[in-house]
Amino acid sequence: MKIGQPKLILNPYEWLPGYGESKVSFRSVGADVILDVEYERDASDIDGVDVVLGLRREIVFKFVRDFVRTPFPGSTFFEFEGDSSKFGLGELTEFVDSEFVRVSLESPHSASSGELSGIRHFSIQFLSENVAFHVLAEDVLLSEEQLIS
Repeated sequence: MKIGQPKLILNPYEWLPGYGESKVSFRSVGADVILDVEYERDASDIDGVDVVLGLRREIVFKFVRDFVRTPFPGSTFFEFEGDSSKFGLGELTEFVDSEFVRVSLESPHSASSGELSGIRHFSIQFLSENVAFHVLAEDVLLSEEQLIS
């Protein structure tokens, strides 16, 4: 499927360490898909002793229509077209031009349910875990940082 016109939503390397994530998993809650992203950060405790904190954040895709998990690199399911200068690996990106969205909206289910075309195509690659996610959803949210107990 062809994709193009990338639009940066967020760069997880603003909060991930340079070597990336430690673990990525996903789950669904109702119509939402949640990516749990775990990572580590060096810190000092109150006594000044160096410690490694286990942290996590959730990337929450709201009202998901479709979801694809593929190995990265290696999958040729999506074919990029056009100017790729605004597309950065590892960034959460929206593809404004997406055959995936068009095919989904043309399906009999969309026509019969009267869904609006508020569906957006999001994609993110996790470079340490070697996995990419493509999600058709209405919106995406990033949780606050949480300490893993």
